[in-house]
Amino acid sequence: MAAGQPVLAGRGQAQSTQTDVRGVTTLKIGNELQNPSSRYRTLPFWSWNDRLEKAELDRQMEEMHQAGVGGFFIHARDGLQTPYMGEEWMAAVKACVEKGKALGMEIWLYDENTWPSGSADGKVPAMGERYRQKRLAYEAAPFEEDSDPDRTIAYYARSEKGYRLLSAEERSDAELRLYYKVNPDYIDVLSEHVVAAFIEAAYEAYWEKLGPELASIVPGVFTDEPQYGRGTLPWSFDLPAEFMARHGYDVTETLPSLFLPTEDCRKHRYDYWETVTAMFARAYSEQIGAWCEKRGWKLTGHVVEEQTLMGQVSSVGDPLASYEFLHIPGCDWLGNFISEEPIVPKQVSSVARQLGRKQAITESFGCAGWNASFQDLKRIGEWQYVHGINLLCQHLQSYSLKGLRKRDYPPSLFYQQPWWGEYRVFNDYFARLSLLLSEGERQADVLLLHPVRSGWVEQQGRDASAIEPYHASFAALTRWLCQSFVGHDYGSEGIIERHGRVDGGKLIVGHAAYSVVVIPPSVTLAGTTVRLLRQFAEEGGSLIAFPGFPSMVNGVRDSALDDLIAGAVWPEWSREALLQAVADTAPPSVILTDGQQEAIAEDTINIQELTLDGAHLYYLVNSGNKSYENAQMEIRRSGILTLIDLETGGMIPARKFHKDGSGIRVRLDLHPAQSFMLMVSADPLGLASAATDREAADDEPTETEERTGHRVALGGRWTITAADLNCLTLDNCRLRIGEGEWSELQPVIFLQERLKGLDRATPIELEFEFDANFEPGSLRELYLVMEEPKSYEIRLNGCSIESRSCGWWRDISFRKLDIGANVQRGKNRLRLSARFNRTGEAAPELESVYLLGDFGVRSDTSFTEGERAVVFTEGPFQLTETPEFVESGDLVRQGFPFFAGKIRLAQTLKLESWARNPSRFEWGLPPDAVVGKLFVNGQEIRTFVWEPYETDLTSYLQEGENLIELELSGSCRNLLGPHHHIKGEPNKVGPDSFKDRPGWTDKDLSPDTPIYQARYAFVRFGLRAEPTIEIFD
Repeated sequence: MAAGQPVLAGRGQAQSTQTDVRGVTTLKIGNELQNPSSRYRTLPFWSWNDRLEKAELDRQMEEMHQAGVGGFFIHARDGLQTPYMGEEWMAAVKACVEKGKALGMEIWLYDENTWPSGSADGKVPAMGERYRQKRLAYEAAPFEEDSDPDRTIAYYARSEKGYRLLSAEERSDAELRLYYKVNPDYIDVLSEHVVAAFIEAAYEAYWEKLGPELASIVPGVFTDEPQYGRGTLPWSFDLPAEFMARHGYDVTETLPSLFLPTEDCRKHRYDYWETVTAMFARAYSEQIGAWCEKRGWKLTGHVVEEQTLMGQVSSVGDPLASYEFLHIPGCDWLGNFISEEPIVPKQVSSVARQLGRKQAITESFGCAGWNASFQDLKRIGEWQYVHGINLLCQHLQSYSLKGLRKRDYPPSLFYQQPWWGEYRVFNDYFARLSLLLSEGERQADVLLLHPVRSGWVEQQGRDASAIEPYHASFAALTRWLCQSFVGHDYGSEGIIERHGRVDGGKLIVGHAAYSVVVIPPSVTLAGTTVRLLRQFAEEGGSLIAFPGFPSMVNGVRDSALDDLIAGAVWPEWSREALLQAVADTAPPSVILTDGQQEAIAEDTINIQELTLDGAHLYYLVNSGNKSYENAQMEIRRSGILTLIDLETGGMIPARKFHKDGSGIRVRLDLHPAQSFMLMVSADPLGLASAATDREAADDEPTETEERTGHRVALGGRWTITAADLNCLTLDNCRLRIGEGEWSELQPVIFLQERLKGLDRATPIELEFEFDANFEPGSLRELYLVMEEPKSYEIRLNGCSIESRSCGWWRDISFRKLDIGANVQRGKNRLRLSARFNRTGEAAPELESVYLLGDFGVRSDTSFTEGERAVVFTEGPFQLTETPEFVESGDLVRQGFPFFAGKIRLAQTLKLESWARNPSRFEWGLPPDAVVGKLFVNGQEIRTFVWEPYETDLTSYLQEGENLIELELSGSCRNLLGPHHHIKGEPNKVGPDSFKDRPGWTDKDLSPDTPIYQARYAFVRFGLRAEPTIEIFD
């Protein structure tokens, strides 16, 4: 609010104190909010991806500890040079466990070399075909001559009801052949025997090699993306016997129904997927979970394809069935965006709440790209937290960025980033949030049935299109409930079958009780579900159903459903109708309106209610990009209102709120990606009524009171008073193989694949060139930064450059070589000579090189703007004198296109007369930077990492001249790219984002789309608007 003042200040703006609010609202966990223990702190993947050195492991652990990271998962990834699970590996693991204990950090294991979990670095599938993943396939006659008879399951001929199984004697009549295909690189996750082999090769190996003392320190293990396939129908040698035991008939009799429409295909599909889902959960999650529990370890992680019903059916059957056996169930969320559908986090949090799991974890931020800001990370994280997640695993922190490692689904949220020194702000914030959400009891009185079993009967071969309407309606219902601030969980019919009962008109699922059950449009329900819902309705529970009513029980038409549905409430298909139907039994406890008193009902505005230590907490999150000024939040509960400041851990009394018979009303400004944690606690002394219903004092503005004053714009020219060294990425070169001809300029990134085709070790030369538009001097810092300099003979302008480095920059593999004496005005040529061996470690990884130093960088062509704060230019680039001044706006166009560091800008503000008037600094718009710091007259005032981008200046300005300085911290994005992606700045970034054909991160593009574009794409860095200082009268 420009001229008014919200009742609740934004976080970090008001002085917060860890104190009793009027003596009656202290939480039992209040003291820990200041500095939560490692149990609640972030647990990133620590990517072990190079040759591991103990000294470097120690250094990186110290970095994490200082940044407020609570621990990590030791995660082997591409690029690892230390033999996985060998002596050196285990020595490194043991050293980290011991150091973690000394630092108070939690050192978790990860059960695989890369992912998905299950193969034990290839050991298990190497045991033979029985151990390997299999999938069903079919072919119609005439059959291929090279068909493998050993993998044939059965032959069939058409019949009146579909297809009939043929005996061996009848094979000549066959019209259909069912067989299985084998994936030699992964395992049969349906087999308990096979998964037991994985446990022995991975879990037992860790347990034995660590020894009892160190193993007892390890909290547990992360298992990642186990699956029986993606878009496939699984097969296992164990499946026929298990199917017969569960359903009483031979599965081979009905396999054609899985691919083709037959008379009883839905029954056969239901039984098949029910068996497959149960086998997967029992063999994998339940077996590994039980092994861990017996030894005092916790099993955490997530399965694959959690986003849609379409993906779930043919990969895991029912993800919630696997979550049941994880001590800390989890999900992942990859990319720099959120969804309008809360399905992924709510699936996990529903099971956690129902089964009494205090924590639910998310693996987040992978693929978000190098420019992901703290505000981006906060938005993604809190969108999941408000839907029930409460523990954060950041993807990821890279031990090294050498070679391909820098493109391993960036960003690396680690020491390589210019903003690393401020990362503790982020980690402390989420630690406090995790503490509250883990220890609190989330409130939900509504159960929305999860319709994945309808997906089972609609899946036809690999075609999942018939499932889409059921996913869409399920997503719409959960969105509407969230938009109406109705707390709800999802009901997995498998979990209801094992943990469900009815008591006193409530459906009890484990530890959770529900007064309202919503049946989404469905095809089928489980028999147990129908029986419990009938009892629930008979005892007075509220049952709501929408047209598209289920008509089958366990995949078979059953009239018993008719009476059940007839007794339910049938709302119209709208959010308002659903809310009315639910509110008759379970009305929402919060109403939120905007400044015009219109109800706010958006996917991006969510509220979680929880109870903690006798108080009620209301966690309000804006995950969108829209601001809501002077919004009103009405809480239908009486008591004292307090803001819990998650940036400090302090408690701030609301300056003013209204209290009447219906509850509490408070006004607030809700900025993009901002959240509030509000607490309503008991008021046994009756203090709230006197404090909140009185008229505002003269010096306390009300909601509608306007404050007059004037603004001073800090526009125009800024002086650069400090800056990290500037850089230029050289990503094109000429190549010569042996004594051959020099190539044209080409992208370095494509050379590695090209040279792998060489049949022997071969000498190669790379030639880079750059222009310097200044006279180099002995006092100017100029470095060549490159990886593995000792693998090359290096010459610049014909002069030999020693490969001995003078330290590293940004990453331990980025070595600095002093070239100040060898750079010349005009054209400079850099030649790197090496011997490329395609088969061995002697082959260097061919990568871009970087110039680092005291200079500016200018493009010879103009810049144009694109989406997502992108600026394009064709290049080429030249080095210039270092800019001394810049204008408000984008610094990429003012000499810093590849910059990866911090820069400080200064202006002088002159105040002719000063009576300590109230004053406020505003950025105008958030800066194009990850971190912004404000200094006034040499004093640091505030660090800005997310909204709101404003702060009080009353105590810091003085009469006369005032030095205003803004320090901006960027990211590694403009240094490392992707510079040439067709989208400019994609929402998901992976290794293929740097190449010339789309990978899975660009699955929205046609497979033959040319990803790589010659022009350069940068993201803006600098001031998006002119900051202002508002001085009130």
